[in-house]
Amino acid sequence: MGRRNNGYIFVEQKRRGPGVGCVVLVLLLIVSIAGAGVLINTGFNRQVTLETASVNIMGLDKGYEGLQILHISDLHASPLGSDLTMWKQLLNSKNFKAVVITGDMVGKSGEYEPFLSLIHNLKQINAEAPIYFIAGDEDPAPVLTTNRGTPQVLAKWVLAAQEEGAIYLDRPTLLELGKKKVWFTPQYLYDVDAEGMLNTLYNQKADMEAQGMQYDSVGGATYRALVYRIELLERTVISMREMTSADLQIAVNHTPLDTDYIRESLQWAEEVHPFSFRNISLLMCGDLCAGGWRLPGGKALYVKDRGWMPDDDGVVGMQRINSLNQYISPGLGSPGWQPLPGRVFNPPTVTLIKFTAKLE
Repeated sequence: MGRRNNGYIFVEQKRRGPGVGCVVLVLLLIVSIAGAGVLINTGFNRQVTLETASVNIMGLDKGYEGLQILHISDLHASPLGSDLTMWKQLLNSKNFKAVVITGDMVGKSGEYEPFLSLIHNLKQINAEAPIYFIAGDEDPAPVLTTNRGTPQVLAKWVLAAQEEGAIYLDRPTLLELGKKKVWFTPQYLYDVDAEGMLNTLYNQKADMEAQGMQYDSVGGATYRALVYRIELLERTVISMREMTSADLQIAVNHTPLDTDYIRESLQWAEEVHPFSFRNISLLMCGDLCAGGWRLPGGKALYVKDRGWMPDDDGVVGMQRINSLNQYISPGLGSPGWQPLPGRVFNPPTVTLIKFTAKLE
């Protein structure tokens, strides 16, 4: 009689685990899926999308109805600015009257050629629309206050952007649209007593001149920066006197203002003069880049000062706080607080903002 292989009838055969080949196959599948996701996300990040947003203002003058402004932020020296074909496809036939750029276009690298290319491309698409820009917290300092071997007060990247046709927004600046007037102003000037500060700065200037600092190789840079600031505030005071309650006021800041700050500013703002925080029709900001890394179809993964998976209110998009509208750009680059650069489930985006009295 033949013997069974195991020698016993009731001995249970041991089951074998998955072979090495199966484990390798699973790992390859995971790597392939991750790689495909990275490639798809990289492809998305090479193309800019255009969003639309509306500023709803009750009783808006008909002369401002339908006014559109292009909002761009946080390029961070990305080569996205150089693709003229892409920008033409995105913006041709769009009737925007101005472009507002809310900082961090150069970024920590200090490389400003992509920013200049973007300005050039925007001028090719709409030569009539002025381009206003401010500096962000990661841009090189826009104003030189220390000796750097040049008599210029503004940094090279600011001067280069001006030469390309953009307007550095350091004071209230008027855009006339027929008989209608739109003022673009750095937000911080609404918090400044310009006339009172001028008196202090005049005294500082006189003291520096008495010491001959305007001729000093080191102190001269500080003196020139002071003169620049005086001229800025003098122009601000003149613009304040030119404004009327019928004018549209748009404030520009790099970092979004938090809700408590806005409410307190509205509470204490004066109503006796048209140049008032209460008369801001729109505050345009950037900085947060919609969180950079986002969950699929959901929230930002993490945002500085707001923690993990915060709501989008106050992070990106239009926000209504009491009587003030704040729009926070999704941006083009990635925020500086991320351990690794890039955007995830968050395509680079610019926004066409429309003013209207209609509820939409």
